[in-house]
Amino acid sequence: MNRAETNESPLRPRDLEEAAARLSERAGRLRSQLARTEEAASALRADCDLDAGDSGAKAMTLRELRTRAEADEALLERTAAALDRLRAGSFGICTRCGRPQGRERSLALPHTELCVVCAEEREAGPGG
Repeated sequence: MNRAETNESPLRPRDLEEAAARLSERAGRLRSQLARTEEAASALRADCDLDAGDSGAKAMTLRELRTRAEADEALLERTAAALDRLRAGSFGICTRCGRPQGRERSLALPHTELCVVCAEEREAGPGG
Protein backbone atom coordinates (compact mmCIF):
# COMPACT_ATOMS: atom_id res chain seq x y z
CA MET A 1 0.00 0.00 0.00
CA ASN A 2 1.43 3.38 -0.88
CA ARG A 3 0.83 6.60 1.00
CA ALA A 4 -1.61 7.93 -1.60
CA GLU A 5 -3.97 5.05 -0.84
CA THR A 6 -4.49 6.33 2.72
CA ASN A 7 -5.83 9.69 1.50
CA GLU A 8 -9.58 9.28 1.72
CA SER A 9 -12.21 11.97 1.80
CA PRO A 10 -11.51 14.73 4.33
CA LEU A 11 -13.32 14.88 7.63
CA ARG A 12 -16.44 16.99 7.62
CA PRO A 13 -17.63 19.13 10.56
CA ARG A 14 -20.27 16.50 11.35
CA ASP A 15 -17.52 13.84 11.43
CA LEU A 16 -15.56 15.91 13.92
CA GLU A 17 -18.65 16.34 16.12
CA GLU A 18 -19.26 12.58 16.02
CA ALA A 19 -15.64 11.84 16.87
CA ALA A 20 -15.69 14.35 19.75
CA ALA A 21 -18.85 12.80 21.17
CA ARG A 22 -17.48 9.25 20.88
CA LEU A 23 -14.15 10.20 22.42
CA SER A 24 -15.77 12.09 25.29
CA GLU A 25 -18.12 9.20 25.98
CA ARG A 26 -15.23 6.71 25.90
CA ALA A 27 -13.16 8.88 28.25
CA GLY A 28 -16.04 9.00 30.72
CA ARG A 29 -16.55 5.24 30.56
CA LEU A 30 -12.84 4.61 31.06
CA ARG A 31 -12.68 6.95 34.06
CA SER A 32 -15.67 5.18 35.61
CA GLN A 33 -14.14 1.78 34.91
CA LEU A 34 -10.83 2.85 36.45
CA ALA A 35 -12.63 4.08 39.57
CA ARG A 36 -14.53 0.78 39.87
CA THR A 37 -11.34 -1.19 39.39
CA GLU A 38 -9.57 0.81 42.10
CA GLU A 39 -12.53 0.33 44.46
CA ALA A 40 -12.45 -3.42 43.83
CA ALA A 41 -8.69 -3.56 44.41
CA SER A 42 -8.97 -1.54 47.62
CA ALA A 43 -11.75 -3.75 48.93
CA LEU A 44 -9.74 -6.85 48.05
CA ARG A 45 -6.62 -5.52 49.79
CA ALA A 46 -8.67 -4.71 52.91
CA ASP A 47 -10.17 -8.20 53.06
CA CYS A 48 -8.37 -10.55 55.40
CA ASP A 49 -6.91 -13.81 54.15
CA LEU A 50 -8.18 -16.93 55.87
CA ASP A 51 -5.61 -19.29 54.39
CA ALA A 52 -2.90 -19.65 51.74
CA GLY A 53 -5.54 -20.32 49.07
CA ASP A 54 -7.21 -17.00 49.82
CA SER A 55 -3.86 -15.28 49.66
CA GLY A 56 -3.03 -16.79 46.26
CA ALA A 57 -6.44 -16.04 44.82
CA LYS A 58 -6.24 -12.47 46.09
CA ALA A 59 -2.79 -11.97 44.54
CA MET A 60 -3.97 -13.33 41.19
CA THR A 61 -7.10 -11.15 41.22
CA LEU A 62 -5.05 -8.07 42.12
CA ARG A 63 -2.70 -8.79 39.19
CA GLU A 64 -5.69 -9.10 36.85
CA LEU A 65 -7.15 -5.83 38.15
CA ARG A 66 -3.78 -4.09 37.74
CA THR A 67 -3.45 -5.40 34.16
CA ARG A 68 -6.96 -4.22 33.31
CA ALA A 69 -6.32 -0.82 34.90
CA GLU A 70 -3.07 -0.39 32.96
CA ALA A 71 -4.84 -1.14 29.67
CA ASP A 72 -7.68 1.25 30.56
CA GLU A 73 -5.20 3.98 31.55
CA ALA A 74 -3.32 3.61 28.26
CA LEU A 75 -6.55 3.84 26.27
CA LEU A 76 -7.66 6.84 28.33
CA GLU A 77 -4.35 8.58 27.57
CA ARG A 78 -4.77 7.90 23.84
CA THR A 79 -8.38 9.08 24.01
CA ALA A 80 -7.41 12.31 25.81
CA ALA A 81 -4.64 12.90 23.25
CA ALA A 82 -7.16 12.45 20.42
CA LEU A 83 -9.46 15.00 22.08
CA ASP A 84 -6.50 17.39 22.32
CA ARG A 85 -5.75 16.86 18.60
CA LEU A 86 -9.40 17.49 17.82
CA ARG A 87 -9.34 20.80 19.74
CA ALA A 88 -6.06 21.77 18.07
CA GLY A 89 -7.40 21.03 14.58
CA SER A 90 -5.01 18.16 13.87
CA PHE A 91 -7.46 15.29 14.41
CA GLY A 92 -7.30 12.76 11.58
CA ILE A 93 -3.70 13.66 10.74
CA CYS A 94 -1.00 11.05 11.32
CA THR A 95 1.27 12.18 14.14
CA ARG A 96 4.22 10.42 12.51
CA CYS A 97 4.10 11.40 8.82
CA GLY A 98 1.65 14.32 8.90
CA ARG A 99 -0.63 12.93 6.21
CA PRO A 100 -4.38 12.36 6.58
CA GLN A 101 -5.27 9.10 8.30
CA GLY A 102 -8.34 8.75 6.13
CA ARG A 103 -11.93 9.47 7.03
CA GLU A 104 -12.93 5.85 7.63
CA ARG A 105 -9.96 5.13 9.89
CA SER A 106 -10.43 8.36 11.85
CA LEU A 107 -14.08 7.56 12.50
CA ALA A 108 -13.62 3.85 13.17
CA LEU A 109 -10.64 4.36 15.52
CA PRO A 110 -10.92 7.95 16.74
CA HIS A 111 -8.22 7.38 19.38
CA THR A 112 -5.60 6.28 16.85
CA GLU A 113 -2.74 8.61 16.07
CA LEU A 114 -1.17 6.87 13.07
CA CYS A 115 -2.26 6.30 9.49
CA VAL A 116 -2.41 2.70 8.28
CA VAL A 117 1.00 2.84 6.63
CA CYS A 118 2.78 4.22 9.71
CA ALA A 119 0.93 1.78 12.00
CA GLU A 120 2.05 -1.13 9.81
CA GLU A 121 5.63 0.16 9.77
CA ARG A 122 5.64 0.48 13.57
CA GLU A 123 4.24 -3.03 14.00
CA ALA A 124 6.85 -4.43 11.62
CA GLY A 125 9.55 -2.93 13.82
CA PRO A 126 13.13 -2.18 12.84
CA GLY A 127 14.20 -3.79 9.62
CA GLY A 128 10.61 -5.00 9.02
